[in-house]
Amino acid sequence: MEKLAIGIDLGGTNLKGIIMTEQGEGTHLTRVPTEAKKGGQKVLENILTLIDKLIQKEGSKDNIIGVGIGTPGFVDRDGTVIGGAENLPGWKGTNIYGPIQHRFGLPGTAGNDVTVAALAESRFGAGKGVRNMVCLALGTGIGGGLVINDQLYKGSHGMAGELGHISVETNGLQCNCGQKGCVERYASAPGIVETAIRFSQELDEKHQTQFSREVLRKPQALTSKIVYDYVKKNDPVACRVNEFTCDKLAHAIGIIVNSLSPDRIILGGGVMMAGQIIIDTVSRYVPQYCWPEIWKRCDLAIAQLEENAGVLGAAGLVFEDFTDRRTLDDRRIVD
Repeated sequence: MEKLAIGIDLGGTNLKGIIMTEQGEGTHLTRVPTEAKKGGQKVLENILTLIDKLIQKEGSKDNIIGVGIGTPGFVDRDGTVIGGAENLPGWKGTNIYGPIQHRFGLPGTAGNDVTVAALAESRFGAGKGVRNMVCLALGTGIGGGLVINDQLYKGSHGMAGELGHISVETNGLQCNCGQKGCVERYASAPGIVETAIRFSQELDEKHQTQFSREVLRKPQALTSKIVYDYVKKNDPVACRVNEFTCDKLAHAIGIIVNSLSPDRIILGGGVMMAGQIIIDTVSRYVPQYCWPEIWKRCDLAIAQLEENAGVLGAAGLVFEDFTDRRTLDDRRIVD
């Protein structure tokens, strides 16, 4: 009997699901609206609807061994969302596993969306071939995921991997988490935009560049992509933003490297559309923040799976938690 797993990626706008084999082949890719504004119970109903659709497409649930979910926030051992999902009103306090078990007779497992994306990269993407890796997703915030000795590490209460809240600046910028100087405040997309605006405002007219003038003209329209478009044009102000950003990111990576000595650190998320520029700049700064001999044994890579990481990782979590085999070696999805 071929074992199958359902994987669900919970996004703010849409839920995405697949059925995946133990060899990593995903089928029946299906999307339904999240309807996050209608509250946690509505989101849960929509997850159950998506599971039902996937089972109907498969024709039977006989070979399905469980349901995995990647979600913003944290999920405790009993399947209760315990926080960190501010974009999903009412999601905190929702129990995921009970309704899945009751309706479908299937066990559930869940993890933070970036955590399960890290598992996907480990099995199918930029982390293939290494046993110890760390994934950082640079987007609206900075999330993290840890794979240690070839196993996903979620921590005692599913909260491991909050790497965006490593402090890289004493008495630095205030973060929503309550700390100051978190790397998320500097190397996330909003952090990069904020730095670009600040640097541009500090210049007198004589030292303004094409980039800084555009920033000052339309600061509300600025994105991290625009910043890096100008970095590629060697605009001095944009390049200064990149150097500042990558220094802060490298500081956090240095702390991670000293703490965990991973084989590989993977950078993903929307900011990494900038690509090799960030990899190269960060690599120059990291040796300032960690033991050189440890850094020599670690490499830095760009995530490969993009939008498929969530569902692949969620389904992979089922095989991670409900079987002893960890041989997933492909990443094909067929609609």
